[in-house]
Amino acid sequence: MPKICWEEHTWPELREAARQGRVVVLPVGTIEQHGPHLPLATDCITSREMSRLAVERCPADAVLMPQVHYGFNEHHLDFPGTIAVDGPTFINYVTDIGKSVAHHGFRKILFINGHGSNVPFLDIAARNITNRTPAICALAPWWTLAEPAVTEIRESEIPGGMAHGCELETSVLLYLRPDLVDMSQAVKDINFPPSKWIYWDLQKSSPVTFMDFFSRFSRTGINGDPTLATREKGERVVECVVNNLVDFIKEFRAREIAQRVDHH
Repeated sequence: MPKICWEEHTWPELREAARQGRVVVLPVGTIEQHGPHLPLATDCITSREMSRLAVERCPADAVLMPQVHYGFNEHHLDFPGTIAVDGPTFINYVTDIGKSVAHHGFRKILFINGHGSNVPFLDIAARNITNRTPAICALAPWWTLAEPAVTEIRESEIPGGMAHGCELETSVLLYLRPDLVDMSQAVKDINFPPSKWIYWDLQKSSPVTFMDFFSRFSRTGINGDPTLATREKGERVVECVVNNLVDFIKEFRAREIAQRVDHH
């Protein structure tokens, strides 16, 4: 199998990978609490492993970068273990990674994100890279690539059952790293105020965007129902995400970067 990890290549090999037009895949997670039953690295494990599995299935089309482990998560700081990075710092850091990748000749960069509150900041970083370099950069939170599997396996209530340390994330961890899951500590905790405008769910976003401190509505750090999680559900979701990701990588690699037109 050809090398897939960026850091394992020599510089001539990476130069050739750029000439081949391979997509650079950057998994991004965070270190934060995920309730009493899941590890702090949950968002890193999911984004990294799904990215790795996808690149392994299309090694001629992509290169896997070392993961960004820290993200924006001040709203979890009331629970021990969370490491928070300021928003502008995070944007600038990820933007600089992309600018370096583009400098070396790669023209397609893809962020695979594992943490919901990274999304607006990664969106800005992706736009910065597209606007300031010859490359184009796209962003995909892994759960947006999980249909139709999520609809097929979901038993928890909507909204709220799949939000944080929930049926979805716990199922995926039971498949990817069961040794790090303690189901004896998994409890249902869906206690945000009822609203038709503001709620949290990975499958269905609320019409109004808002993120409060988790300790204001969750006693455990969980937002969802992990008691419904199973390894079989996790396997179904991971396979769906990886298949969809491979399909997108191939499409993105083939995407034409058109010439800009200045209409002044």
